[in-house]
Amino acid sequence: IIITGKRGNAVLLSEEDWKSIQETMFLLNIPGMRESIQQGLSTPIEECSEELDW
Repeated sequence: IIITGKRGNAVLLSEEDWKSIQETMFLLNIPGMRESIQQGLSTPIEECSEELDW
């Protein structure tokens, strides 16, 4: 929802959407995370491990 006022505009969104935006900004500020995500997205599913190392 865009709220238009005399001194400027504002955006109203759900708490869930706001938390998602905050989490995305946090993750993208971790050095190397953006590249790691891009690499993961380009990896074929057949090459992905079914077991976690942690």
